[in-house]
Amino acid sequence: MANRKTEDCQICKFIRWYLMLGIPVIALMWAQPEMNYLQGVDATKILGSVFFLALVAVVAWKYYDEFGRK
Repeated sequence: MANRKTEDCQICKFIRWYLMLGIPVIALMWAQPEMNYLQGVDATKILGSVFFLALVAVVAWKYYDEFGRK
């Protein structure tokens, strides 16, 4: 096979992301599956905790990157 060194255009990337993320979400909304195992779970607290941990990880990495490597 020939090695082509071509970049995908922005439209192709957008379509690929839509197919990977949009179609499954639309399929789940259409199917409306029962998710009884998620009852009682506070998604806001979980998402807030994830964002907080990500912030702490980024700040720690930046501190290490700036001062720890020297």
